[in-house]
Amino acid sequence: MRRIIIAAAIATTVAACGQGGGEPASKGAPTTAGTAPEAVVATSPTAPPVYVNNLYGAEQGRDDRRPANLVLSEFSSMSGITWTSWEPDRAVGTGGLSGSWCLPGCTEKPYEATVTLSGVTRVKGTRYFTRFAVDGDFPKPADPADKLAGSLPTP
Repeated sequence: MRRIIIAAAIATTVAACGQGGGEPASKGAPTTAGTAPEAVVATSPTAPPVYVNNLYGAEQGRDDRRPANLVLSEFSSMSGITWTSWEPDRAVGTGGLSGSWCLPGCTEKPYEATVTLSGVTRVKGTRYFTRFAVDGDFPKPADPADKLAGSLPTP
């Protein structure tokens, strides 16, 4: 609703200034306030927000968007995440990776890593990322159970 109101206000201002695009109103091309901007807004649907169910500091989890810290699995977590994108179907961020598989070294100095969230699903009307994958230039876990890709919890 806010975008439509802003678009209408901009269109009205542009029309009042005689800059409605194309020919000026004085040359026979009438300008209708709000026509073009409202059409653009009305035809560009906005995807509902997508969350990650974050267990960091919340045993039952909480809905989070662009969290700075994120529990990925029982073996791995990320801290100090800077999100480079948070799209309707994928999110990418970089931060420090640590976990039980890299103790004790990564506790003091987490590995620089990139995490990608994907696999969006709806739970009770709310969209959540359900998959994660971590990549970077660091020693990979020796135990296959300590995967750096897998499922994220949902409520």
